[in-house]
Amino acid sequence: MHSIGEVSRLTGITAFTLRYYEKIGLIPNPSRQYGKKNGVRQYSDGDLQFIYFIHGLKQTGMKLQDIVTFTKEGCLRSQDNASIDVNSILSKRIEILDRHIEELEQQMQRLETINNSAKEKRMLYSDMLQEQASRSVKSV
Repeated sequence: MHSIGEVSRLTGITAFTLRYYEKIGLIPNPSRQYGKKNGVRQYSDGDLQFIYFIHGLKQTGMKLQDIVTFTKEGCLRSQDNASIDVNSILSKRIEILDRHIEELEQQMQRLETINNSAKEKRMLYSDMLQEQASRSVKSV
């Protein structure tokens, strides 16, 4: 079991953010070790893996609301699928991922444009530096 401080250190997600994720239902409320005022949050290894997964989606720029929708029904592989509409859930997840992939591709295009511009500027400045060096050698 892991405390909120440990999870924060391991994942890079602040304790404040972890509490917020609990509040909005993104992550389930962890078990509590009582003895203090409100009980100390205790995260299992499974909770930690789920938090890593959510953090990975967030790091790719996925909107928090999409992550909530994406994870709402939990892991489909670990459930009895007879009681849920798997096709609807999978279709919704595919729609979210398609939209996210499109946004990532647009972001990659913007970054490629910026990267090319930076490379051109670097080449220009490098050429100017070489010209300056050539002039100094000729004047000596």
